[in-house]
Amino acid sequence: MLIKELLCNIDRAAPFAWAEEWDNPGLLLGDPESSVSRIALSLDPDLESLKFALKKGCSVLVSHHPLIFSPLKRIDCSRGAGEAMAFAIKNNISVVSMHTNWDSAPDGVNAVLAGALGLESVTPLIPSARGAWGTGAVGRLARPIRCLELGEKIRRTLNLSRLYFFGDPECPAERLALCGGSGGGLWADALKSGADAFLTSDVKYHERLESLAGGLNLFVADHGEAESFSLDALAAVLSGASGLEVFIFRAERSHPLVFD
Repeated sequence: MLIKELLCNIDRAAPFAWAEEWDNPGLLLGDPESSVSRIALSLDPDLESLKFALKKGCSVLVSHHPLIFSPLKRIDCSRGAGEAMAFAIKNNISVVSMHTNWDSAPDGVNAVLAGALGLESVTPLIPSARGAWGTGAVGRLARPIRCLELGEKIRRTLNLSRLYFFGDPECPAERLALCGGSGGGLWADALKSGADAFLTSDVKYHERLESLAGGLNLFVADHGEAESFSLDALAAVLSGASGLEVFIFRAERSHPLVFD
């Protein structure tokens, strides 16, 4: 199989046209005419992920987050994205990104999170205007539970090293909205959906104050940990698109030092 054929198969499963306008998915480094030997999958296309791909004999690394996101003015091969690019080129590893087209897929990040948490009657938080499923997810819990209990369930189910909560821990939650990745700006959509609580990452200070003032309880997870939960589902999509085993790179978790 050639990379251009792999891209066509991926496009059938999670069309790149589903991505947000500001996003940059697809083949970001490599030759479409080159062959696919093995495929590695990671959340981020960093140097460690590429070294893992090389060790596994992979000619393609598929990452959720794009290798190139903002326009580049220079490439410093001694660090960061430049170092990763230089390593990939030297070792003939192509890099493909499946970012917001995977987020908005009917079996993508948010659908996976909603399914794992047992939400019922799940709908997208914001329906897509581009033919995708949509952004985020919202659904009904199997039974009303206290936010304290819900937080414990979220952390345990998604295998999170930490989960922050803002709101009333004794408040009963019947409806949960969520958005994997940076969803702090969607708090008003979560409130409008009738959710009692909202699970996401990267919530800004004023977003937190406004959502709490509106009566919406907040669960804030680590961005990478929340999205990494969908890697197994994405690996299954890639395996179906290629007919190959997909090797998943799981980064070591960071443990912040907290001064109390």
